Amino acid sequence: MPLRPLVSVVTPVRNGARFLPDCLQSVRSQTWGAVEHIVVDGGSTDGTLALLAGAPGVLWVSGPDGGMYDALNRGFRLAHGDLLAYQNADDRYAGPEALALAVRHFQEHPELDVVFGDFRWIDEQGRPDARRAPRPSPPQVSDLRSWSVVPPHATLVRAGLVRAEGFWLDGSLRYAGDWEWFLRLWRAGKRFGHLPAVLAEFRVHSAAQTARTGLRAKLREWRRICRRHRLSLTRVLWHELLWQPLRARVRARRAW
Repeated sequence: MPLRPLVSVVTPVRNGARFLPDCLQSVRSQTWGAVEHIVVDGGSTDGTLALLAGAPGVLWVSGPDGGMYDALNRGFRLAHGDLLAYQNADDRYAGPEALALAVRHFQEHPELDVVFGDFRWIDEQGRPDARRAPRPSPPQVSDLRSWSVVPPHATLVRAGLVRAEGFWLDGSLRYAGDWEWFLRLWRAGKRFGHLPAVLAEFRVHSAAQTARTGLRAKLREWRRICRRHRLSLTRVLWHELLWQPLRARVRARRAW
């Protein structure tokens, strides 16, 4: 990796005009000087394209795609960076130093393939959501066998893993593609490093894909991923539907 690696941030979007300016600004304000921002639009009709046309320094494309993870793969194919990141249109980086902190962690630990930080929840207005406490730190990467412990929007991945080794996201998934991606990387022996710093903010709102995806659709994807990686679906359901929500509620009450 060069002394000043280029970071490519890919943002998939479809009809995301409401929150997209926040995302664009959070990438534009990064103090790490070598950043390219690629936005892959899925055919928006709500003013997103007008925002992108007026956004300085943003490379964007628009057209039909197969969903968020297919759009991410399209963005990664356009990327020139040494490191790849992705940031959803309704989320944002937690501060201008986020990418610089992650890149420096890579530089200090050249043996790593993936660096991920922490995140915090925000509400529709961008305020910290006191009802949701952050996940415990430090996380154990081996917990990927049970739940999505690596926050995708607070993560950087070496581009060679995708371009040279073929670790693309599964574009046929609609909800849990990032979990499957990181699980596949971890099972292949790729080295993950945790940076104990809040790098990203996840926005909670009714139109978010997580909120719009029904339990039945989630179950289909979890079952499919568990079969592919020979995991226990019962264990995943326990963590995702019972243990993690219960622990989050307990932490939230303590925070109050």
